[in-house]
Amino acid sequence: MLLLSVILLALQVVSDSGAGPPDMKGFTSVLSEQLKFQIDDYKTAFVGRKVVYQNSNNLNEFVCVYYRQVVIISERAQERDTSEADSRDTNLSNLKYHSQEEAEALRRVQQATDAFAYVQWRTVRDSRTGQDIRNGVFLSWLLGQNGNWTSSSDHNLLTSPFSESSNDDPKKRIIVGIRFTLVGGVHIVRIDQDDVTALVKEVTNEKK
Repeated sequence: MLLLSVILLALQVVSDSGAGPPDMKGFTSVLSEQLKFQIDDYKTAFVGRKVVYQNSNNLNEFVCVYYRQVVIISERAQERDTSEADSRDTNLSNLKYHSQEEAEALRRVQQATDAFAYVQWRTVRDSRTGQDIRNGVFLSWLLGQNGNWTSSSDHNLLTSPFSESSNDDPKKRIIVGIRFTLVGGVHIVRIDQDDVTALVKEVTNEKK
């Protein structure tokens, strides 16, 4: 059995009271991937996405934008023991169905996202290798939890797992999100442990 639980969290509305990010007019998307982390072997938290845009008026200019979204916790079912052939066919069928459910849920929530970080750079063609390489420094912007933008031309945006003490065992730390830092600015996208607990209880009830 597959369970895809959408946790409806209010997206924080913040004011732009600092030096804002770059103008994206004329930029088009060239790459997109999910911002996610693994809760355990079966549960994955999707907390946003990052999209790389290219300037259609200057093909050597790029901006990577990080978005936060309504959080989705996706759980892949744990299969019961069956024959090897049956297990293989069931796993493939369930995985395909689960992937379709997951993609549809992500499509819905990503229709309304908030941008909280930008990284801008330019490239130049290396005459020796024929490859495009970065030209100059990164320009980075991060929206802090206080609603102010932090910007830097000397530091790149850093990401790291964000953990906290487990509600069940205070001596144990568990990953509940992703921390973004830029100079003194911090922005965290995360899940709530209570939501994960509620999801586990719901799965247990479904299996009875």
